[in-house]
Amino acid sequence: MSAPQGWYDAGTPGRQRWWDGVQWTEHERAAPPTTLSMGWYQVPGTTDVRWWDGVMWTPYRVRKGKPRPDPLAVEPPLMGLVLGIVFLVLAMLQLTAAVISQSPGNFALPVILMSVAVIWILGAAHTRAVRRLPGPQSAPIVDASVQPLPGEVDGPGAGWYPVTGQASRWWTGSRWTWYVGTKFGPRPGHAGPRGYLTSMIVGWCVAGLAVIGVAVAVAGSIMQQNFVTGFLIAFGIIFAVLFGALGAFVLLLTRSRRDAMLLPTTPPPLR
Repeated sequence: MSAPQGWYDAGTPGRQRWWDGVQWTEHERAAPPTTLSMGWYQVPGTTDVRWWDGVMWTPYRVRKGKPRPDPLAVEPPLMGLVLGIVFLVLAMLQLTAAVISQSPGNFALPVILMSVAVIWILGAAHTRAVRRLPGPQSAPIVDASVQPLPGEVDGPGAGWYPVTGQASRWWTGSRWTWYVGTKFGPRPGHAGPRGYLTSMIVGWCVAGLAVIGVAVAVAGSIMQQNFVTGFLIAFGIIFAVLFGALGAFVLLLTRSRRDAMLLPTTPPPLR
């Protein structure tokens, strides 16, 4: 008996052709999306292998045999946009102070802050573009570099266990894996140690910028007092407080996420 009319696999991944009940027609369409389990898949039309969280592509891919985040990975993209705007405002404030002081050396910091703002904004745009890539159209790719995957069990008590207030980590029953459960979904955490070290360095560097604010305030206080020196003193104090608080926030946040970025040294409590 002939198959009933309908859309069937056209022999091309992601495409379907219409069968009229007797013969194939010339009509084709894109195959409707299917729900795929999380895993590593090849991005259609590229050689990239990325992490699919079951809903969307993420900015994590296998590069040179190792799972790594993209250089401009920012999740969620909105956070990158907000931070980009914040650093842009700081750059404009510092640029205003540099123009008022008319000191060539004061223009270096606005350039640095502007560069940071551009990086955050580009990261947000990149991650948003990754999310819009066509969905997986092939079987998942599994090799030793990405195992054990979430869901793999090799002992009793396997499951997701909280390691911070907002993150959990997969325990196979005998060891921790690099996969972390977040509010965005399961994410590969193989680059956690490098991210932890980088975040600590950035935190200390940002906190160190507060010293510049202190220096500006001190310089303004020992100069002949006028409108310009008054502005420098106020700006220096605000700058020192702002960057001191921001650096402390980054350091404390990174420290609180230690077990989400580094493998815990002890097994989870028994359930």
